[in-house]
Amino acid sequence: MKRLFLNLERIVLGFFLVRFFVLFGRLFFQRVLWLWGRIRFGVLVQKRGIGCVCHWNADLKHPKNIELGDYVVIGVNASIGAHSKVIMGNRVRISRDVFIETAGLDFASGEPPYRHLSHPISIEDGVWIGARSIILGGVTLGKNSVVAAGSVVTKNVPPNSIVGGIPAKVISNVKNSDDKGD
Repeated sequence: MKRLFLNLERIVLGFFLVRFFVLFGRLFFQRVLWLWGRIRFGVLVQKRGIGCVCHWNADLKHPKNIELGDYVVIGVNASIGAHSKVIMGNRVRISRDVFIETAGLDFASGEPPYRHLSHPISIEDGVWIGARSIILGGVTLGKNSVVAAGSVVTKNVPPNSIVGGIPAKVISNVKNSDDKGD
C-alpha cells in the first residue's frame, strides 16, 4: 500500500502544472504573510524608527513598551516580552528564536500565582544577538556588542565586546573599523 502511494505521488508531482502551482502557491503565501507582518508590526509597535523589519511570526508581548531605533531587524520566531521597557538603538539585529524577557516571577511573594518582577532592557546601537539567545531583564547590551548564539545574558555587556555562554561572559572584543590590524 505504501509503495502504491509513493508511486502515485511520483506520478502526480511529475506533472509540470502541479509543480508550478505548488511553487507559485508557496511564493504567494510568503508574500501575503510578509505583508501581514509589516502591517501588524506597524500597528503594534508605534515607537519605531525608519526601516525596521519584523518577521511576521515574531511574538511581541506588551508592544506599547517597545521602542526601536532605525533599521532594527527582528528575526523568525523571536519573542520580546516587554512587561517593562525594551529600548533598542539603531541597526540592532535580532536573529531567529531569540528570547528577550523583562519579567520573571517573584517566588518570595507567597503562594502561587506569583507576581511578576520586571526590569527594563536596553540594547544600544549596532548590537547583534545570535540565534536562540536569551536576554533577561535589567540588562544593558553595550554599543556594537555581539551576543553569541545560544547564550543567556543575565548581566550588562560592555560596548564593543563579544559575549557567549550560560551565563554569558566576555569572550573577546569587536575590532573597530578604525583598527588597522596592528
